[in-house]
Amino acid sequence: MNATEQLEKIKSWLNQADEKYLDAFASQNQTLISHICEIWQRFQEAKNITSLENNMLTIQPTETTPVYKKELIITLPNAKQDEPYFYQKTNDFPTIQSLKVEEDLGLAWNVEAQALDGVPIKSGEFLLTFQLTDGNTAHSTLFINPNPKYLWKNIPSDKNSRFWKPDSASSQISTDLGQLIAARMRGRTHAMKGTCCDDDFTIGYHEKSKFHFIAVADGAGSAEFSRQGSKLAVETAKDKFFELLNIEGKDYQKLSQKNEQELAYITKVMFKEAVQAAYLAQETAAKDYVIEQKSLSCTLLLAFTLPLIDGKWFTACYWVGDGAAAIFDPAIQKIKLLGEVDSGQYSGETQFLTLAEANAETITSRIYTDIRDYPPILILMTDGVSDPKFHSDVQLNTFEAWQIFWQELREPLQKEQPEKALEEWLDFFSKGEHDDRTLAIFIPQSEWQAMTYTSTNNEILEKESTIVNEIAPQVAENNQEFANKEVRTTNITQNNETKTITLQKASDVQVQKELSNE
Repeated sequence: MNATEQLEKIKSWLNQADEKYLDAFASQNQTLISHICEIWQRFQEAKNITSLENNMLTIQPTETTPVYKKELIITLPNAKQDEPYFYQKTNDFPTIQSLKVEEDLGLAWNVEAQALDGVPIKSGEFLLTFQLTDGNTAHSTLFINPNPKYLWKNIPSDKNSRFWKPDSASSQISTDLGQLIAARMRGRTHAMKGTCCDDDFTIGYHEKSKFHFIAVADGAGSAEFSRQGSKLAVETAKDKFFELLNIEGKDYQKLSQKNEQELAYITKVMFKEAVQAAYLAQETAAKDYVIEQKSLSCTLLLAFTLPLIDGKWFTACYWVGDGAAAIFDPAIQKIKLLGEVDSGQYSGETQFLTLAEANAETITSRIYTDIRDYPPILILMTDGVSDPKFHSDVQLNTFEAWQIFWQELREPLQKEQPEKALEEWLDFFSKGEHDDRTLAIFIPQSEWQAMTYTSTNNEILEKESTIVNEIAPQVAENNQEFANKEVRTTNITQNNETKTITLQKASDVQVQKELSNE
């Protein structure tokens, strides 16, 4: 069957097909139909036999000459939305002069490099037409895979749901000794379904004892009301610590005056009281709300730090479940984990706050302490942060990995509202990691001042650079005009305000000094 017969056959099919059938065919073959339409349009617009032959893009056959298609096709590798793309033409392909695309894709043809590069801003299937230097054209279909981030929905949680809490939250407490900052962000898995965040946190400062407290908890994904369990755990634990610190005449108020042995004993007592109180709060809630206690299951990380009377700093931590708790020490380039990750037999498994964990002996075994000559950078996080940022237990114990992590944190922490900036930062995208995320930090005042100074200094330098760039052309213009005058005046405009400045040659000033000396 020759080409004419094939066209007649297609025409017959089109005449016989109903509208629904045509719509289905068109939706499945958009690129092919667009290609055919473009060729047909060029055929119709031909003005003479020469242009007609060129637009047909064929070499007429003879007995000794085979048929060659001049309609060239370029096979492009698939692209990814929001990721750099680069394709360079092969040497055996004709030189390409320009690129024609129906809509802006964020890609451009680099004539010098003979390459297609840029960052695709859209996703989908697109027809690209390349204009060759020999007057011919080449076509290609580019598939741009969507950014997975944009495929996720962000459905607000139902405020009428039982034990509802905001989808994200943050808090900051400033003290004379440092900053307590914490934030949480609902994970994309929950956002996709419109369900609540299961994580929670709390921070606190006891002014009389200089006691700085942080806590995070991760509700079990399989537990229906774990969002309430995590909230109860952190808040009850904090309340118990502060209750003990407020008891007059007890050693709790004199922590800063105790030696290392006494500190260890008092710390054990305080953590035992706090963890058991957290468990009992869940037990009581289960009875009051007529729900199973295991539906409130969560991990729990508690930590505090305070200055001692001899100038040293004492830090203590309790950690059950996954996530991470650590002291990050950039001064000596070391990291100290304040516990161990509880990993279950299977992926995603971990240990939760249970009756067995509320045993005094078990609680004591999970307490880690630290004493050093200077205040620590103390960090707690749920596994929604630790898993994407530290891909293994090995990395979790590596200073270099924590250094990279800390550098990431510095940017949001240097913002005007660091707690809100940290909350937004927790919404970072990491492929395959879509759990709720919670982070709580104590930052010593010295480290905080260094961070804020760096941020402020950078802002000042940027402003100064802008001012210099603004007035430099004015000064240059006036220099030529007044170059031969002994005393000159010039007008400088800055921030919509004009000032008159008197200028004098350095040589003139020197002469005046010599005359006065004589």
